[in-house]
Order: sequence, then structure tokens, then C-alpha cells
Amino acid sequence: MGAAAGLQRTAQYLGAITASGLIGLLYGQRAADPGLHRIALIGVVLGLLLLALTLADRTLRARRAP
Repeated sequence: MGAAAGLQRTAQYLGAITASGLIGLLYGQRAADPGLHRIALIGVVLGLLLLALTLADRTLRARRAP
């Protein structure tokens, strides 16, 4: 259980670092609508990529009993 908690915390930290980097990069000096729209577009693209990778993972498919 300790290893799972550590992996979960690591994923949280990486997500926070990535999100703060994107916010700083896309908003710049002021927060405005175009920056928000670009962040949303990146989120949608990353979500679709994660969905495609999950659907392509053969180890997640159910095995049939012999």
C-alpha cells in the first residue's frame, strides 16, 4: 500500500508541475480568454491521447475462461 501511495503522490506532483508550467506559458503576464482556450484545447488533446492509449492496451482486455 505504501508503494501505491507513493506512486499516486508522484503523479499528483507531476500533474501540478505540468499544469503550472502550462498556465505560466500560455497566460503570460495576464490571464485572458485566448490563454484559457489554448489550455482547454491542450487538455482535450491530452485526454483523447490518454483514451487512445488506454483502448490500445491489450493487457486491459478481459480474458475468457477456457
